Amino acid sequence: MSGEMVFCRSCGGRLHSFAAACPHCGAPQRFAGGGDGIPRTFGTSIGLCFSKYVTFSGRAPRAEFWWFMLFVMVVEIVLAGLSAKIEAAVYLYGLFCLAVVLPNISVMVRRLHDRDRSGWWYWIILIPFVGAVILLIWFCSRGTRGPNSYGPENGAVD
Repeated sequence: MSGEMVFCRSCGGRLHSFAAACPHCGAPQRFAGGGDGIPRTFGTSIGLCFSKYVTFSGRAPRAEFWWFMLFVMVVEIVLAGLSAKIEAAVYLYGLFCLAVVLPNISVMVRRLHDRDRSGWWYWIILIPFVGAVILLIWFCSRGTRGPNSYGPENGAVD
């Protein structure tokens, strides 16, 4: 396999352009087809959603979206259960809900972009029941293969 030599995004070490990870530090590299090549596990998905707090451009694969939704739901359920027993937990619940509003909307918009739909489709949620069902179907469907009008296909497993 031949390929040009490039530098690692993390440590600066030299590696082949087709390498999925740096042999020196193990940092994931960009795939040849575009995308970031980061596997969307529970922890990385949460980290990516918070690091892209108000990033409404780009694409989010299903795994990133659903892992973040699972995290939000679990924390909200735990905090709601605690607030029934501990009065101070009500404030924690409110602060958490406030803290995840923007990351939640931004990952939804990026998920719509992965389906090659404008982020403005998010507002279909305002149509009672029907809007939520349509969004749920779109969020569950696989993103478009290859590049679309919102960027290259994310290299992560979808």
